[in-house]
Amino acid sequence: MLVSIRRGLLTKAEAALRSSAVRCSPAGLQQRQLHQSIPRHNTAVNPGWPVMWTNIYDKPGWDTDLELEYDVMPRDEFGVPAHIPPEISTTIRHTYYIPPQYYPFLKKLGDDTPELKPWMDKLINGEMTFDDYEEMFYQFAKPLKIHRPLIPMPYRTAEEMKKSEEVAWEGAWLSFRQRVIGDYLARHYLRDFIGGMGIGLFFAWVYIQAHRQYRIDMKLFYLEAPEHKINWVVPRGDL
Repeated sequence: MLVSIRRGLLTKAEAALRSSAVRCSPAGLQQRQLHQSIPRHNTAVNPGWPVMWTNIYDKPGWDTDLELEYDVMPRDEFGVPAHIPPEISTTIRHTYYIPPQYYPFLKKLGDDTPELKPWMDKLINGEMTFDDYEEMFYQFAKPLKIHRPLIPMPYRTAEEMKKSEEVAWEGAWLSFRQRVIGDYLARHYLRDFIGGMGIGLFFAWVYIQAHRQYRIDMKLFYLEAPEHKINWVVPRGDL
């Protein structure tokens, strides 16, 4: 780093000497100084330091290395950024774009169907807007054809009609069984949950009490019986 700085300073000093020498010589007015670099007016670094590049952003606080600050730009229904005023964005004429390789197909479609030709010409010329597309769509939309004779109608025989009450009773019986099993499972899992929590709290209380008693025993051991302490430091007698 110091070598590069020294080289940069030497280069500037040499350039200054050469420029002064050229100004003093009569032939210096016609000499082109192509080897001199353009002076850089960069306020981000100290002048004279070698700089490879400098990143400057319009948004303050933007960090390209971390890339943690991503904001979603709000847009309108046509994709125009919301910071553009409506009196400007509404004057933009949004049209559909079709690649040129589709132009022959669209031209043939318009020639085969005269009703579609104005719309296809607009699409080819890049003048078809969303309102034009809606008008074309609803003008040529047709209702869906439903062949009702092909739909099977519900049919039951006389014997099946006689079993209607039995089928209704079976449905009610199945619903009752579902309600009973749901009530049973709710009570069963609630009982297991409460029992498991009680057992867990009991063992936690036992562990806490054992740890508390251990701390009490250790405190009594170290305070009341220091001669049995491991690694006891023998006093020197001058303390």
